[in-house]
Amino acid sequence: MTLVTKKDLYYSDYFWTELLHNNPKISGKLDTTRFNRTEGFEVLYLINKMIELWDFEKIESARKIERIIREKLPDTINSQADIVVWIQINWKTIDIKINA
Repeated sequence: MTLVTKKDLYYSDYFWTELLHNNPKISGKLDTTRFNRTEGFEVLYLINKMIELWDFEKIESARKIERIIREKLPDTINSQADIVVWIQINWKTIDIKINA
């Protein structure tokens, strides 16, 4: 799948704060870096990394990831790595209408 861009996102109310391209919030591996669910560049980065890791090919998978982050992810999960693990564990049991 090609990279997900801003226009592909389900939600349009993100903040878009410019970050240096080597900022760990939008570069490198997914780790303990704190994640901001309302920052568009961070959301795009996380979605694209997960698509790459899991070899997803459909835009619907990207939108499901985005909506899980926004609608289902517990507030207590705040690091990139923890988010990926939580979504991976719960992927099949989370009911999200991805075309809605």
